[in-house]
Amino acid sequence: MGREQQCQQETLDIYAQQLLNNPASGQDKVVGASLLTFSTIVFVYYTLWAIVMPFVDESYFLHDYFPRREYAIRIPCVLLVFGLTVILTFLSMVMIKSKKKVEKKSA
Repeated sequence: MGREQQCQQETLDIYAQQLLNNPASGQDKVVGASLLTFSTIVFVYYTLWAIVMPFVDESYFLHDYFPRREYAIRIPCVLLVFGLTVILTFLSMVMIKSKKKVEKKSA
């Protein structure tokens, strides 16, 4: 093993040790806790809306806090199509750029 490789390995070892010894910072914990709280609230709201509310009488006051039931299907479908479009567009752009790099390298 050459001196350069040995230095790179030592640097990687030091970096790995720092990562293992440093737990998440306070800001990371706050962001994680807020994302978990938001996700839990959305899950509970959607579960009540899509699963529980169809069995509750239409004249009950809780129906005022939820949109019509048809949107319980439409909104997730639209979000799914949008999310897949963004992901597939990103993947296609990465594939096009990597193909151009390979063509440029071989030329």
